[in-house]
Amino acid sequence: MPELRRADAPYAQVAQHIREQIHSGQLSPGDRVPSIRDLAVEWGISKATADKALSALRAEGLLIAVSGIGTQVAPAVPTVQTGGDRVSRMLSTGRATRPGETSEILNSGLAPAPAAAAQWLRIEEGAQAVRRQRLFRDGGNGRALTLSTSWLRAELADSVPGLLTTDRLEGGTIGAVRAATGRYQAMSQTVLTARLVTEEEAGALGLEQPAALLVQETRMADEDGDPLEFGEDLHAPGQSYAVGHDLSLL
Repeated sequence: MPELRRADAPYAQVAQHIREQIHSGQLSPGDRVPSIRDLAVEWGISKATADKALSALRAEGLLIAVSGIGTQVAPAVPTVQTGGDRVSRMLSTGRATRPGETSEILNSGLAPAPAAAAQWLRIEEGAQAVRRQRLFRDGGNGRALTLSTSWLRAELADSVPGLLTTDRLEGGTIGAVRAATGRYQAMSQTVLTARLVTEEEAGALGLEQPAALLVQETRMADEDGDPLEFGEDLHAPGQSYAVGHDLSLL
């Protein structure tokens, strides 16, 4: 039975639990979620609190109410995902993709680290680092959604040689590093910016120039605060980013 943490408002904890199930793929588009009554019994909360949790997720576009059926996961989750979401999904389900997505690793190897990646990884700009690039597509129409590039310190390839290949790694990049080194991911930070696509990026994403991109940088650290990974996701136009806030304690 799920247990409540007293640090957060109960409805927010219930909502986050369901949100994580959706983002990890445990709940797929069209799946029913527990009713207000069932949530109240399962979590030991009031029906009003359970209703507030579902209402918050409907407001985010993650759930829809279907007459005669109940509450379901929305047919297509409308938001882009953070690097932390992808890692959580990979570690819990073994897949980096959400239902309805496909992905392929385009290239992997050592490359000069750009300034932002070098700063986070605590190496010199231009120093050799592991670079893995993946393309996410809509599984229905094949449209390119996200060009994702991960940067890690070069010495990690000594422990995980597969980082330098385009082979899929058990547990994903972070899962493979954890299995080989015992270092656990403990923190991720997401920074969002926007800019015009470059010619090379436009080719990978199938875009015509000029076009704007949502740029998402993810900085991930281990339990000691040491950097694990720097990620840059370039999201093609037509996608949105949604974030919720609990204002109940203000």
